[in-house]
Amino acid sequence: MHIVYIHMDNEMKKSDMELKFIYNKNQIKEREALAYAESIDQHYINEIDIEKVYLTERQWAEIAQKLGVEIQDLINTNNDYYQDILKGKEFDEDDLLTLIKDHPQIVKTPILESKASAKFIKSPYDLNELDMAFKEIKGEYANKGESDD
Repeated sequence: MHIVYIHMDNEMKKSDMELKFIYNKNQIKEREALAYAESIDQHYINEIDIEKVYLTERQWAEIAQKLGVEIQDLINTNNDYYQDILKGKEFDEDDLLTLIKDHPQIVKTPILESKASAKFIKSPYDLNELDMAFKEIKGEYANKGESDD
């Protein structure tokens, strides 16, 4: 992992530089997206494999809020568990959060979460745009007269 601190008026904390990469390690495209995320050297990538790391209902609710979606929009309706067990049934938000906590494989992943926001990653290549945005921010806040070259 690479951590590069950007020097600004206030010193940046590691928590400000952290990106949580929420994914299912069993999915090859999601592992590829993680590799792209790890190449973003301006941030610390906290890898969260939903098959191994327990997230609470509250954490899932906060992720949905950061994504700007309803709880039901976190669910991948193409997932086998959803198709076989849940399809056609009605659930309130609390029930959905419990289902997601107990069966995280039904969540649309990967998700990249920062301190202030989150984004669904549809393709590993989505991270190229994100990396470019971080480089622009870094350039904007870089000390005058300094260069990475």
